[in-house]
Order: sequence, then C-alpha cells, then structure tokens
Amino acid sequence: MPETRIKTLVDQRVALESRLKNETSELSDSRATQNDSQRIAIMLEMMRILENRLVYLHNFVVDATTDNRILAQLVTRFIDQLAAERSTVLTKLEATYYRSVASLYAGEIATARSGFTEACASEESDEANDIKYKSYVILGHLSHEERDYAKAKQLHEQSLRYSQNANVTAQALALKALNSYALGDSDEALHLFQESLQLFDAGQPFFNSYFFRNALLFCGAIHFDRRDLAKAEEYYLRVLDSVEQHSYDFFDALTHLGRIYYAQQRYDDAAAAFEKAVQTHRFSENEYLVDTWFWIARTHLKRNEPQQARPYLEKIAASDVKYEKKPQAVEMLQKIA
Repeated sequence: MPETRIKTLVDQRVALESRLKNETSELSDSRATQNDSQRIAIMLEMMRILENRLVYLHNFVVDATTDNRILAQLVTRFIDQLAAERSTVLTKLEATYYRSVASLYAGEIATARSGFTEACASEESDEANDIKYKSYVILGHLSHEERDYAKAKQLHEQSLRYSQNANVTAQALALKALNSYALGDSDEALHLFQESLQLFDAGQPFFNSYFFRNALLFCGAIHFDRRDLAKAEEYYLRVLDSVEQHSYDFFDALTHLGRIYYAQQRYDDAAAAFEKAVQTHRFSENEYLVDTWFWIARTHLKRNEPQQARPYLEKIAASDVKYEKKPQAVEMLQKIA
C-alpha cells in the first residue's frame, strides 16, 4: 500500500541522514556517491508515490495534515538541494511540477496554483510523464472547488490536448462534463459523460474507477431527472456491477432504482431495491437512510402491507435525524395503528 511504502521511505531517509551525520571520518568518493544515489532513489520514489496518491487514489484531493506537511518539506528540501548542486536528476519542468504537488500537500494552494500554471506554460517536452495534462487537471480541480465552474471547464478542456491514453482522455471528458453539469448544461454534460464511458477501459492502464462510476451515476441522474426511467435504470444497474456493495454509490444506485420501480408501479421490485439498500448501508444514521425508510414504508403501503410499513415509520418517528417528512411519517403511522 502507498501509505506503508511512504513510511518505509521516510524511515530509510532518516536512517541514511543519521548515519551520515554520525560518520567520524571523511567518506570515500565511492561511498559518498553510493549514499547520494541511495538518497536520490529514496526521494524520487517518495515523490512519485505522493503524486500517484494525489492523482490516482485521492482524485486531486489532499488534506494538509501534519504528516503531509512533513512529507512536503522533505520533497521541497530535496528539490532545493538538487537545484543548488545543479543536478540533472530532474528537469526544470519536473522540479516545478513536484514542487507544486508538495505545495498541495502543505496546504499552500496559491503557491501550488502558481507552480502548476508555470508548468502548463512551459515549452519543455513532458510526453513521458503527462505533466502538463495533470497540471491542467489539478488547476481545473482547484477552480471547481472554488465554484468557478466556467474556468474549471476551460482548464479541463485544455488538458485534453495533452492526454495520450484512452482512459486519461475519458477522465478529462468526465471532469469537463462535471463542470458542464454544475453550469446547468445537462445536455452537454450527458454527451460528455457518455463519450467518456465509451473510452473507459478497466483492462487498460490509468483506468480510474472513481470517474468511471461518477460518469455512470451522473448519466443515471440526468435521465432520472428527465423522467427517462428506462435509460436511468440501465445506468444505475451498471453502477451496481461496478462498485463495492457497502459503498455509498451502491446505496445511491439502489435507492434510485427503488424510486424508478415505484414510479413504474413495480412495487415488489421497489421494495426489494430499497430494502437491499438499507441492508448494505454501513454508514451512520443520516437523512438519506431515513428517507429510504420512508420510501420503503410508502412502497409497502402501496402493496397493501401496512404491517411491513409500520417498523420503518416507527424508526422515522424515533429518529433524532432532522427529516422534513417526519410529521408525514408520524401521521401515516397513526392511520395504520
């Protein structure tokens, strides 16, 4: 796992530094070279793991925890040392990019944005590492977080010029689609999400399951909002085949399927979908869970099974969760008492 490997690398780096400080005699040239090579190898692997964690595991979101700030300091200090030594281990573009990644880990957003912008403007080739693609994507994510969706969309569109892989292009399309949706253009969002789904390939490198299932969920949601229930059902069923059973996405897809079946008067199917959602739910009691209890109760009442509806209405009445339909649930409970 990346977290374990990072800790191992930090421990190795600390041990190496301590050993060098405790040397009582001068190092031979060959030994000094060996130690320097070891230090560089450790730091390069750490930097790449931190980048992969940011881009592929955490989907461009990182918290500036104490540990992350320490890791950022190690990376920044290492890059400064390389620059002071006029080392060619990193190109100027790579140094700029990894400094920016470290700035994100340190919570220095303005510094990170400046660095990624500089990387995007660089005329240096980066075909091997997709640095410009990732820099545009991260800048787009930062703009999206600030709710500047138009700028985020523009940045994600620019990233498409540098994507060299079908899964990478699919991710960029999905990001652009997300901003189109946020801007209220559901037609363009649907088109872009569908285009991304045609490119995603789980059997090829750089497949990102997070953006794949997000594309499925948004396609389902757009069709659901348009009352194209048959299309919405197709996408939500694909979600069930693509995510863990105890994930929120699995719960979300099941509850939407329940609503689809309810609207189609397929009450047995609706009850089964809602109840499976509740059974697989592993989160604390919240408004979404309470709302699902309400849908289950309504569905059982439609099936003329008031006694099966009762336990769910009682749960809603007893819940401490703030729920706008609680008075309605209490009223329904009184009617079947």
